[in-house]
Amino acid sequence: MSAKKGDLCLFLPGAEGWEIWNGTAAEGFQLQLSTEHLLALEVTEKITGPVQMALPVRQLSALPFKAQTEDLSILEDLAMMHLEKNGTRPALDGGQLSDHFVYGKSGEETLLTAVVLNPPQEGQLPRRSPQAFDLSPRCLPLPEGKVVVWRELGRWVFAIGRPGGVLYFQCFSGDRLDERGGNDVRLALTQLQLQGVLAPFPDEVVVWSHGSATDARPEELESFSRGLGLSASSAPKPAPSWPAPPSRLLPADVRAERMEKKNQRNRNLMVAAAVIAYVGLVSFLFFNLKSVEEKVTIAQKKLTSLGPEALKLQIHQDKWDELAPVVDNEFYPYEVLYRIYKALPNTKTERNVRLTHVEVINQSKDVDGGRQMIREVTVKGQAPENAPIGEYNDSLIKAAELEDFKWLMQTPTKTRNGDWSFIYTAEVQN
Repeated sequence: MSAKKGDLCLFLPGAEGWEIWNGTAAEGFQLQLSTEHLLALEVTEKITGPVQMALPVRQLSALPFKAQTEDLSILEDLAMMHLEKNGTRPALDGGQLSDHFVYGKSGEETLLTAVVLNPPQEGQLPRRSPQAFDLSPRCLPLPEGKVVVWRELGRWVFAIGRPGGVLYFQCFSGDRLDERGGNDVRLALTQLQLQGVLAPFPDEVVVWSHGSATDARPEELESFSRGLGLSASSAPKPAPSWPAPPSRLLPADVRAERMEKKNQRNRNLMVAAAVIAYVGLVSFLFFNLKSVEEKVTIAQKKLTSLGPEALKLQIHQDKWDELAPVVDNEFYPYEVLYRIYKALPNTKTERNVRLTHVEVINQSKDVDGGRQMIREVTVKGQAPENAPIGEYNDSLIKAAELEDFKWLMQTPTKTRNGDWSFIYTAEVQN
């Protein structure tokens, strides 16, 4: 699939499957590929350019309402309250699954639409992670004040446009453009009018055609108009565009992937830097510890001759004894990190196992009336296959330098991109 430099790749739900459009907001978009795949993951053709995804209506819910305020800073909170009131509060999965769009003000009232994204299921996201997401109705030039009907991923949907966006959208309850579908639209319009968010009542319905066998036939338009109580006409579906600015919607999987990519550049550098700094750090700590030990020895020799002042020195000595385990070079974070990294299995060319997160905690706690040093380690990583992870598991357990740690090895899991991930934890008490 060819595209000019600077073009965007728009992933758009078509009539019976996903469509790929290339272009820019300034020059417009051109259709490059039309598929019959209902799952975005099934689109395997090579895609060039940054991917922008238009989320289908079937994965979204729209709830327009009037807020009794002009303060834009509190509209997000009001939108969340409105969603919760209507039983559509978004799932708490770590993503950005809700957004709101403001469409007008009247006095102290603000008209807006709250939108909720159902967490995408397996296969509903494309192979290449999109840079931005938006609503498919916002990517289409909806005429203001009219009901627009079109076919999307094998289902009929409708929407009501407003300047700069879409006031409301919904899927038909059935899979046909018939009298039942007309009743669906009429009931939705009536409810919106009773809520005071739709005025005046639309007087025209446009059914977009796609140039395929699924386009509405005259008898279907007539049946649909009968159920709706309004005249319906047919017109070609226009080319899409990309809203500016796009919505804030972001699935949890995509957010996690972005964070992983953001941190990936630093991980290899962190490991290398830790190994390089290890020698210098150990040397620094060694000489500092020797200096402290010499000072303590001198102080102890003077204790017997200092009389009452010896008590003060003893107090300082006790405090040092409490802190000494924290700076024990055997368990210093960089030392432990180096030993964990050293235990990685080797191949002829590269290390198959890569570490993504290592955390070393040394903390003094009160245990059974006394102070005890608790040392905890968490190791996370990935590998293209499961076998190297097993080798690393055995290597950690058998490592003489880590024999004080009691390891808890969780079963590796396969990630979305086909790699295997693992989490190991360990604890030692002194």
